[in-house]
Amino acid sequence: MALADKRLENLQIYKCLQCVRNKDKKQIEKLTRLGYPELINFTDPIDGQSALHLASVSNDTDMVSFLLSLGAHPDVKDRMGCTPAMRAAELGHEMSMEILAKAKADMTLVDNEGKGILFYCILPTKRHYRCALIALEHGADVNNCSYDGKPVFLRACEAAHDIKEMCLTLLEKGANPNAINTV
Repeated sequence: MALADKRLENLQIYKCLQCVRNKDKKQIEKLTRLGYPELINFTDPIDGQSALHLASVSNDTDMVSFLLSLGAHPDVKDRMGCTPAMRAAELGHEMSMEILAKAKADMTLVDNEGKGILFYCILPTKRHYRCALIALEHGADVNNCSYDGKPVFLRACEAAHDIKEMCLTLLEKGANPNAINTV
């Protein structure tokens, strides 16, 4: 979404982000009502995080739901091209992932390196596996290939000794078993 680049916009987005950290819903509501239009979807000018990114990363499901109710867009991207769902998946925050998925977060989006959400789920924990299941249930691409030519299934197979169940699930969901690194 929009990067804040004017002084007043910057001050308001930083105030909004601070309110998210402090769980100050009244102030967030006031800022979104009286501040810049679409302030809830602005990203800070340094690393591009939005209010929804912060709530997702901290696994604050109450705040995630609240921000979505105020019109936060579930597909806003940070400077790395990551959505709140990608950040939640990366940390194994399945509850935040579930809320974002129900809010129609686009599970087919890719970051600045071409990596889809499943790349962020390739870690050997049950929480990451559940995040992958949520992403797959909501349309994640099992044949996503990063811009450097590596398919997500190949990346998962490289870590197969720790995530055998995920590899099998990707195959069941239609991953190409003959996927190769194209670079």
